[in-house]
Amino acid sequence: MAAELLQSISTLAASLAAIFSGVCAFLSYGLSRKIQDELKSDERIIAGIPIHPDLRELAHSECVIQCTLFNKSKRKAYLDSISAYDHNGRTIDVTWSDEINHLGNPQNPCQLVGIVDSCPLYIRRNDGEAISYARLEITHSFSEMPMIVIFDPFANWGAD
Repeated sequence: MAAELLQSISTLAASLAAIFSGVCAFLSYGLSRKIQDELKSDERIIAGIPIHPDLRELAHSECVIQCTLFNKSKRKAYLDSISAYDHNGRTIDVTWSDEINHLGNPQNPCQLVGIVDSCPLYIRRNDGEAISYARLEITHSFSEMPMIVIFDPFANWGAD
């Protein structure tokens, strides 16, 4: 009788320990998800105002857009694609990089740029035509949705 009572008590204790372990595992998972979401909340890239850079020749400057990107995270971010569109939503064929030469040609356009703190971004229209408006879709490692940056020098006209 004592052996059966002892076996029942040990079975009950083992069951309670298993339930307690399961509750602890569930709470631990919830806490780890909360911490992970909190760490990812600062993973943002902010774009400065896009402008035409100052180059030696104005004609070359008009077909290039310069925009500084700021990484607000402690982790390195990566830009992996940039698409440009005109007023009508048509694709503009562009080349991009984080550096240009004195004529505005992107240097080492490798289709992958890393951002630690901040990074200049240069987008050049491949046909050499002037860019008067562009909607840029910048794809980066912090989000599946592209960041939208609008270059429209006439939108800020008169704001000063």
